[in-house]
Amino acid sequence: MNEDTLGLVDYLAVEFPAGRMTGDGFDLLAQLVQSGTLRVLDLEFVAKAADGSVHKVPLGEVEHGSDIDVTRWQGLSSGLLDRADVEEVGASLEAGSLAGILVYENLWSVALLDAMDRSGARLIGQGRIVPQDLLDQLDSTESS
Repeated sequence: MNEDTLGLVDYLAVEFPAGRMTGDGFDLLAQLVQSGTLRVLDLEFVAKAADGSVHKVPLGEVEHGSDIDVTRWQGLSSGLLDRADVEEVGASLEAGSLAGILVYENLWSVALLDAMDRSGARLIGQGRIVPQDLLDQLDSTESS
């Protein structure tokens, strides 16, 4: 595998109403990292106060029900997330909510992209389909 090949990079922004979350997400994230499925590039949390102000929440202050040491991801920064991204996610939040923003590299894709590169192929597009959009399309196809 070519060490210069970067896997596909994605992000998730997830709202936790009332600022509460379980540790299930952290547990699964740790498993995915340990198995080599993905690599965490950024992990930020933001909260929206009752007055509508948005602020970052240090990872060590995020309450969760996991035994995972979440501070292992503290300070990771790919430089992809900036203040505008935090503000955009914060604007989508309900007052009193917390959101996690995860930027990650899909390590499973490195071998595929490396093989394509060796064969002379080149990636000319990439995208993501929101699961709800797929479900809506399937529902409309079935009712037609």
